[in-house]
Amino acid sequence: MSDRPTDQMNVLVIDDDADVRRLIVEIITRKEHMAVEVSSAEEGLELLPYWTFQVAFIDQQLPGMEGLLLGEYLRRNNPDMMIALVTGQPDQQLKRRTRDLSIRFIPKPFKLQAIHEVLDDYVADAAEREHRRQRKEDEDYAPPIAQFVEELTPCFDMAGVPSRLEERLVQVIKRSLNDLRSVSRYTERDRVIALSGLLTARVLGVSLPRSETGGTYFEEYDRLMRSHGRRTEFEEG
Repeated sequence: MSDRPTDQMNVLVIDDDADVRRLIVEIITRKEHMAVEVSSAEEGLELLPYWTFQVAFIDQQLPGMEGLLLGEYLRRNNPDMMIALVTGQPDQQLKRRTRDLSIRFIPKPFKLQAIHEVLDDYVADAAEREHRRQRKEDEDYAPPIAQFVEELTPCFDMAGVPSRLEERLVQVIKRSLNDLRSVSRYTERDRVIALSGLLTARVLGVSLPRSETGGTYFEEYDRLMRSHGRRTEFEEG
């Protein structure tokens, strides 16, 4: 048993076979992790705005969507997640595809140790990432906003923001961006205010007008940051 409550993980289990789901869930819970089980990829996708999963066990033959397609989506949106494709389809091409995506391949019928290894390896990898963070060697020392900015609105799901708040938000963002356009008026204060306003708009689901250059305010912010030699926040790469 771990004496650190932070070691507990949220684990997603997707399989349309209830017996297989129950077995994997039992293994997970015996290791004192939280297991969330669903029977389809669609149900799994519905959970993502409300849960952060560290590990996912996904059956390949799912109704509506292949498990590997879901795994590819999860990998793209969460590089640190440990993903395992659990399948009774012993296909070499499938194995190569999982390897290319850094997804574990677990053939059915599987041994309990195969599930244990995935869970234990994630804990070990997480500990190594923590060591890098403490040494400030982590590439995400500054929060990787661009990678997850599209998820802010569905995560908070705050519909019906009063119009006066929307107007105030737009005014503040517009004024800050205007000052950031000028070399002489540029300040780090306006940079922080503009970024805070833009993230707030994402959280609240506020639809912002176009900037004077015809692009979005998010594009305008990144353009201005490039011009001032600062980090962009809304575009990856």
